[in-house]
Amino acid sequence: MKTKTFTNFSIGLWSLVLMIFMVSCTQFEDADLVSDQNDEMAVSGLENARISTSALLTPILWTGGNGGNATCADAGIYEFSSGRNNYEDGAFSMTWPEGFTVNVSVDGKSLSWSFDAPEGYCLENIAVIVKGSNSSHIYKYGPGVTGDTGLTPPMTGGKKPTVAGLSNLTFCYNLTEAPDAPTGDNQSDCLENGPLTATADAPDGATVIWYNDEFGGNVVEDPSLNVVGSVTYWAASLLFDGCESETRTPITLTLEDCGDDDGGGDDDPDTCGEETGYGGNSEGDGSAWWFYFDTQGPASQAIYAGQELTDGAVSYDSGTGMFTIDLGSWSLQDVSDPVKAQGYSTLPGSRPASGLFTLYKGSSLTFSGDGSRYYVIHLDLTKECETE
Repeated sequence: MKTKTFTNFSIGLWSLVLMIFMVSCTQFEDADLVSDQNDEMAVSGLENARISTSALLTPILWTGGNGGNATCADAGIYEFSSGRNNYEDGAFSMTWPEGFTVNVSVDGKSLSWSFDAPEGYCLENIAVIVKGSNSSHIYKYGPGVTGDTGLTPPMTGGKKPTVAGLSNLTFCYNLTEAPDAPTGDNQSDCLENGPLTATADAPDGATVIWYNDEFGGNVVEDPSLNVVGSVTYWAASLLFDGCESETRTPITLTLEDCGDDDGGGDDDPDTCGEETGYGGNSEGDGSAWWFYFDTQGPASQAIYAGQELTDGAVSYDSGTGMFTIDLGSWSLQDVSDPVKAQGYSTLPGSRPASGLFTLYKGSSLTFSGDGSRYYVIHLDLTKECETE
């Protein structure tokens, strides 16, 4: 009798342990599922897919609707739609609206997209519905995104889930008008009053972004002038990343030497003879003097000889990458390689040795850059001294 009682007790105990283990496993599995949900989308009944393939974001898994087909209304509030485009036998059944480019992988399980907005408009936001099997992935993008790669349909069910083949594809999107160009006036002042900084006014909701060229060019963080002369910057209106005004407003800054009676002045009244020169507005570090050319600054920058500003200038064409040197009233010395240049992605901490320059050595007043941001342009200059 005692043996039977013990046996029954053992069976009951093991049953209890097994039940606790099963409940614990179930709790762990539920916790794992919850951790994959997106709190923001949970209020809409949408869950994140468990496989993230996009280069930019994690898709939303949609299992409702007719056979898992999501609509633009399911994705959010969008004014425009490409329509549901079925994918059969390696091709879409409809032509995409103008501006869309879609590429699908050979196996039909991955795709990329891009969109060029119509003239005068910007892509404000977009949702991409990728349908496969009995559910859809919804990829939702905010302002400034005009393309992505690696989008996939959801996983299939069953014991061996895999990425489903593409069934259909839908784009839902909103467009907004590109902002007008900023307004502003040319500015001038005396050098004695300090640096001059360009200003312009963008439309409501937009900000001003400055460039060193009317088309293309580089963004200018500090559109200012601190030497005698003139420089032109171009102002664009930026609504959000990727949405700029179609045109740019030129703003010309002019600084004059107002120190003498006639309001003018010689750039280098006392400097003559043979001097070492450097092209560029920016002063280098270290105990020895030198200047460098920053290609993200003005397109035309000053030449210094013997630490004094001259009437010469160095110009940079961002389209061709060419530098052009205007010596003004100065000339090159009759020496070997009076023009030497070197490009740098990071500025030296002190004046570099021009004899080691490799980008350009010669006597030409034009040379090609190498794509660097900074350039040290060393010049051997001469100027005849005037006698009384």
